Amino acid sequence: MPSVRALLSVALLLVVFDAPATRAQTPQKPSQTLTLQVTSRLVFLDVTVLDKKGHPVVSGLTKDDFVITESKRPQPIFSFEAPETHVEDGSGSDENPAGKAPLTILVLDLLNSRFQDFAYIRYEVRRFLAAQPARLSSPAELMVLGNQSLEMVQGYTRSKEDLLYALDHIPAALPYKQMNPSFYPERFGQSIDALQQMALQNEGVPGRKNIVWVGHGGPSIFTGALTGPIVDDLNQYVRDTTNMLVNARMSLFVIYPGLRVRGAGFSMSEMSAEADIGDEDDPFSGDINFGVFVNETGGTLFYNRNDVDHEIQRSETLGSEYYTLTYQPHEGDANGRFRRIRVTLREPGLRAVTKAGYFAPEKNAQADPRQQTMVNLAEAAQSTIAFPALTLTIGNVLRHPDSRTIEFSVYLKPNNIAWEPADSGRSTTTVKLAAASLDADRGILASRLETLTLTAGTQDPARLAKLSMRLPVKLRYPRKTRAVRVVLQAAESPRIGAVELDRKAIDAAPEAPTPEPALVTRPAAQGDPTAPLR
Repeated sequence: MPSVRALLSVALLLVVFDAPATRAQTPQKPSQTLTLQVTSRLVFLDVTVLDKKGHPVVSGLTKDDFVITESKRPQPIFSFEAPETHVEDGSGSDENPAGKAPLTILVLDLLNSRFQDFAYIRYEVRRFLAAQPARLSSPAELMVLGNQSLEMVQGYTRSKEDLLYALDHIPAALPYKQMNPSFYPERFGQSIDALQQMALQNEGVPGRKNIVWVGHGGPSIFTGALTGPIVDDLNQYVRDTTNMLVNARMSLFVIYPGLRVRGAGFSMSEMSAEADIGDEDDPFSGDINFGVFVNETGGTLFYNRNDVDHEIQRSETLGSEYYTLTYQPHEGDANGRFRRIRVTLREPGLRAVTKAGYFAPEKNAQADPRQQTMVNLAEAAQSTIAFPALTLTIGNVLRHPDSRTIEFSVYLKPNNIAWEPADSGRSTTTVKLAAASLDADRGILASRLETLTLTAGTQDPARLAKLSMRLPVKLRYPRKTRAVRVVLQAAESPRIGAVELDRKAIDAAPEAPTPEPALVTRPAAQGDPTAPLR
């Protein structure tokens, strides 16, 4: 089946852009199932209660003050936790997110931000972090969504120093995909893929996780203008993403940088974030945008603000002062339809903010191979076993102690690689690469995941079989790193290869100062058959 990204490229002219609208750590093994898991017979609801002025209500409420319905059916409340139970209890270490406090994932959105906006985003995130105590009240991690990859530059930690250090060493890059409308479908797919990757990372980690996405988020798609199988594929894509976020107990907060332009109106994402999702409606019918994901997961969209650091703090507050309720869902039909969850309070004037619902399992539905690839890579990156289906070696290792980054080359012998003929007598193939810095317990401290298109200057099978493809990798290795592991999977194939550097090999590598920051632009096509086209 063609990928969603490929189908979107075909339908690009029918896309409605997200412009002003004119109408009203140590994750456990990720699950390979893409629908909401109710085998425990419990659904977790993290509920923020707001008064008439929009301030969180954190005391004076009991289980009897809440009413839960699913698809209009009342649900008995199985358990109840007040906000005071979601504070640091001393059970979690700096890097281990096992305590009761909610977790924060700070995402800097380079992919969908203008260059000047991204510089402002970095400045405001730094202001927010600088104002925090030396030891944060709950663990946080820092991610960057770039032109090519989602990179975790600092895993969960309570150390303000570590987060600032990682932020200060994010290299400058020119957001060429945001600047060129032809990349619109790629940005859409990469942005939603990033949500899925974060859900996979955190599935199995207890407690609530708040994604604080600083930037405009992925672009919007109006499915009403599309026809054919792409509509069904898109619907399944976002339904799977919704359930993955719901399963992992994740809420999305999106913060738009900058001020509103007068007269520009509201974007689709802004309206979707505030819309009331009906009891029977599919929330993604018509528009697919980040505002719907915000609404779906019980988060908030803050738009057109010039004090982003304040909005980050507000997101953390709303995401940490919450009640947790559980209930046992009814069986229902395996029809794939949306199950609307509503939480109301008996006291007038109080409003509950929580996830809007989930999609029921669909009988005979098959897993998306793209999502299965991400699951496989996540498992292989933390595994200790060998994956010999692809032959990988590491060379040219260079350390930058001043930024705690490591550069090296991964060499791929293209045995078991399927090549496709390309123009001018060339061949191409696509691979997915995951690199991770691991601690002593195989927990991920830093990571990156990207898709690479490799090119060779020949179509001769005998010559292709002898090539060694070089893939350059750069990755942070935080202080507690004990190994760096690289996993590669051939596209449209279950074949995986893995290679690893232990800490001794890292420390023994030659060192050099980090190169001076320079703008990274779109890589040009390489004529060298031993180098990848990225």
